[in-house]
Amino acid sequence: MIVKRYVVKDMPEALAKIKQDLGHEAVILSSKKIKQRGFLGIFTTTQLEVVAAVNDREAGIPHKSRPNPPIEKRRQPLQSQRPRTQLPSQPEKKSDAGKSVRTPTYQRPQPIQTSFEQPGHKAASFQEADVLREVQELRGILTKFLNQTPDALPVPIQKLREELVANDVSPELAEKLVLSVVQENEEFQATSEQEFRHILTNLISKEIYSKVEPAPLSPESRVVAFVGPTGVGKTTTIAKIAAEQLLKKKRKVGLITTDTFRIAAVEQLKTYANILQIPVEVVFSTEEVEFALEKLKDRDLILIDTAGRNFGESIYVDQLNEFLQASNPDETCLVLSLTTKSNDLEHIVSHFEGVSIDKFIFTKLDETNSYGAIYNLSHRFKKPLAYFTTGQNVPEDIEVATPEQIARLVVGEKRHV
Repeated sequence: MIVKRYVVKDMPEALAKIKQDLGHEAVILSSKKIKQRGFLGIFTTTQLEVVAAVNDREAGIPHKSRPNPPIEKRRQPLQSQRPRTQLPSQPEKKSDAGKSVRTPTYQRPQPIQTSFEQPGHKAASFQEADVLREVQELRGILTKFLNQTPDALPVPIQKLREELVANDVSPELAEKLVLSVVQENEEFQATSEQEFRHILTNLISKEIYSKVEPAPLSPESRVVAFVGPTGVGKTTTIAKIAAEQLLKKKRKVGLITTDTFRIAAVEQLKTYANILQIPVEVVFSTEEVEFALEKLKDRDLILIDTAGRNFGESIYVDQLNEFLQASNPDETCLVLSLTTKSNDLEHIVSHFEGVSIDKFIFTKLDETNSYGAIYNLSHRFKKPLAYFTTGQNVPEDIEVATPEQIARLVVGEKRHV
């Protein structure tokens, strides 16, 4: 590893020198302000001392420019290497003694073979393991550095990180995002806050596209179930989707409710069904599910409303699974309220790990200003988003989730009402 110390006036100057000397793979290990005396000890100025490091394989510096360590020092680490190694039976040739070698800590000399290697197997796997360990160590150092000395980053980046955390993005994910912004932008010391925000929005949008691209209801899906805890707005959300599919997609829609624990829920769904002039079936047991599906066999789309319960108790999860197995839905959507704390949302989703969840629907965007939980959950559970709901009005207050919209919400842009 190559470590260099720089005394500069500010961080942008340090970064420029680090990139020039050590390359883009370098990381900052420490940063502190120091007093630098001027001529005759007067005119003291405040400077910035920055220590940076890079793996010598990644520094891009020719090996011949590095001084060879003494032979004794090169041989010494061989005694402490693990697993035990066996020196070659032939003595080292003199012609090889002057060759440049890398620091033994990071690359083992090639002639040596471990006692458990298969014949002909190279020591590359050990080298790769060393490199991986170094990368993990450096990543840990960099994360610690960001936590302890946030003022070492440009002010716009610091502000962006603070805004992400304030918007309920987990601190760990916020750090990864701002690091990605720094790596994405080569000339970031001359970039405005607005440009930083634009880069971050694009990065989040691209990540969602590549990993968990949002997906509303599939045109091929005929039976769709909606699950979730009590009070998140499942019934109203189902009414909005039913109206969207009926009025915009021109599909024949039918409704089934298993939420017989709340009389108000059944009556609410019946009211929406009467307004939309679509049939609704009330199911009291798993045995009745098949009968209800048969009655709605002429429907293009059947939406199933399930009871909201405390799914932290396994008995309710088992009951829900019985209904889902009986109905055999093409898709199952987990409905979550953004007014719930991010940590609580993660616990709720974990309770549904025994249920085959296909998509998330987030409700009550109009009742909160913190949207980071959307990114936290999609990043952790890798589930696509189907819809957002933004109010009580049926059918208006529902939107198809898009990567661009999600990214803008996570970055903290105001939602357009």
